Amino acid sequence: MSNEIIDLDPVSIQPIIDINPMFQDWLDYLRLNVSAGTISPDTAASYDRGATKFIKFLNGRQSSQDIILEWMSALKSDGKKPATINAWLSGVRAFFGWATTKAHITFNPSQGIRGAKRSGTKKRHVREAFTDAEVRALLAQPNRDTDAGKRDYALLIIQLYTAGRGIEFYRSNISDIKTENGRTVLYIQGKGHDDKEEPLILQPTAEEALREWLSIHPNKSDPLFCSLSQRSYGKRLSRSATRAIIHGYIKSAGIVGKKSVHSLRHTAITNAIRHGVPIQRVSKQLARHASLDTTMIYVHEADRMSDPVEDHIVYDEA
Repeated sequence: MSNEIIDLDPVSIQPIIDINPMFQDWLDYLRLNVSAGTISPDTAASYDRGATKFIKFLNGRQSSQDIILEWMSALKSDGKKPATINAWLSGVRAFFGWATTKAHITFNPSQGIRGAKRSGTKKRHVREAFTDAEVRALLAQPNRDTDAGKRDYALLIIQLYTAGRGIEFYRSNISDIKTENGRTVLYIQGKGHDDKEEPLILQPTAEEALREWLSIHPNKSDPLFCSLSQRSYGKRLSRSATRAIIHGYIKSAGIVGKKSVHSLRHTAITNAIRHGVPIQRVSKQLARHASLDTTMIYVHEADRMSDPVEDHIVYDEA
């Protein structure tokens, strides 16, 4: 008998299976978790989107780690950003993790696959922060004599003073507003969290704008920001509608450059850094970044503009 050791890839010894019925069962499992409240609808939709794209790429082939890497490589070649690739990869991991737990497959091919590497702190943000003059011009756009103007002004001012993310305000309800130690606090479901446990402290300007909006809120109940159109009056304001509203004000204010809804968050973080708030506090309390390195991007950009080396170049007269 030969003593030669044969190294078998775990994938190669798995039986060939039809992945499509299994995938449908997993989608039912996702919907059940949404109903049970263990994951959010947005998380389920993101998982569904990523796994669906991978299965289309698979096109009937047997899944393996190499194929997952080929898929990620193809996405990168198509110009997809690392954040997008990693979001879709999370869906693939969730699907194969479930399939392994349910014993539909004996080996999880996504196990050990690392996410697409993001650039370090030398990379500039794709979206720019607003200047102080642009912030004033932007806040002058909503007509605060109207209900829509009061709502839109609150949308802008709260993001500019809390650095909250768009998805966090989309999920927010009036019932999430609390009073603690004499301060008005909006509890939000932060990035990577399942519960609304992160506080956004509303300073006086933001609180006043919010109170003005709540005074004419259509139903005085959830959600926090709602539609005022006839077709969806009182229903939660969609993220696409929010983006359209803010982009409209950016355009009407005559603001140019790579400015977007995310620029509101970028501006708040950069402003705090410019005014001397320690980077550790900005990172933990305002930006709520998982890594200090991410917040350091804002520091580099703020320093580059506020105290450029070029201003220190002096050519003395001979």
